[in-house]
Amino acid sequence: MKTLFHILIFFAPLVSFGQKNDSLGIKSIEKIEFEIEDTFDYFILIDTNYNNYSLPTAFEKPKNWKEEEKSRKDFERYGNSYSDSFNLEDALSIIDTAKDFGTIMSAKSWCLDNYETAFPYLVARLSMKKKIGIENSADLIIWDRIRTGDLNFYGHGGGIDEDIFTIAGRASWILNELTGEDFATVQIGLTKEQAIEFKNMWTQYIERLKK
Repeated sequence: MKTLFHILIFFAPLVSFGQKNDSLGIKSIEKIEFEIEDTFDYFILIDTNYNNYSLPTAFEKPKNWKEEEKSRKDFERYGNSYSDSFNLEDALSIIDTAKDFGTIMSAKSWCLDNYETAFPYLVARLSMKKKIGIENSADLIIWDRIRTGDLNFYGHGGGIDEDIFTIAGRASWILNELTGEDFATVQIGLTKEQAIEFKNMWTQYIERLKK
């Protein structure tokens, strides 16, 4: 999939660099500050047609799904635990409102383990581009959010393509982490038209599973 770890990339023309000296007097990047304003459109298109997005009761998991599932047994990217009482309502509430990154990871892990239940609600949320934000994310890298100044860049960390500052981005992140697909990736520039198309693409994916 698309998560990268311990990467170091410089875009000098776009950024201002904060530097510090280590114990040997070597200068290193402390953080990078961007000055691009967040002027992107946000929207919520309510969709309760969950039956359209439900997985078939029995299906053969595609190759990408199996490979992603196998890789998580050894290491789940940004995985986290959840309580025994955790349920769908908890997961959706977190996806829709939570800012703490660790809490969001709990919801993601629950959805991965309970994908039959969560899947239709995740697809429906692809048209809910509401900016919630992220806190306590350490050195998480989401380039769109680094460019807008919502995240600092410290020269290293784990990267996510989806804009998980939004509900739609979180739903997309979980769907792609589950299935190993990336044909629909929600980023900061998502439009209403793209959101509808992404849901159509997932509907087509579900239809292929039925066959």
